[in-house]
Amino acid sequence: MAMIVAPLIHLLRMHIELYESLLALSRRKTEALKKNDIEALSALLADEQKHILAIRQLEERRRRWLKEALGDEAATLSQCMDLAKGKEREELRECQARLQTAVKAVAEANELNRQLIEQSLQFVTAMIETFAPTLSTYSRTQQYASSPERPLFESKA
Repeated sequence: MAMIVAPLIHLLRMHIELYESLLALSRRKTEALKKNDIEALSALLADEQKHILAIRQLEERRRRWLKEALGDEAATLSQCMDLAKGKEREELRECQARLQTAVKAVAEANELNRQLIEQSLQFVTAMIETFAPTLSTYSRTQQYASSPERPLFESKA
């Protein structure tokens, strides 16, 4: 099994780079949200979509490698570590720890961004409710309608 997990280690390192880059994007997104910088936010979202696509492609490559090398595309990293020896096992362990840290940090940054977006939406909704005409403004037509017992214009004037 020596050196057989080298391609997996390479894929994992590429995953780590992408997640760490995604984390940097998420943090820049937080700043853009705080500043209400829609233009920067739009560019960051486009870049984020590219990262997500690249991560999906790497996932597919990892699954193919697992199927070819181990005959099981659902094999876990722990199972791969059990098969690896010495330096490769240590490299896999290091990759696993870095990847878990990066994924967790991205999830936390995204949760913060979700909360910021939710607060912004609540603010916008409150502003709309404050300044938009209410339904009652338009439902007062009965007050202005002429009543049948009194004509609008008096003919004897």
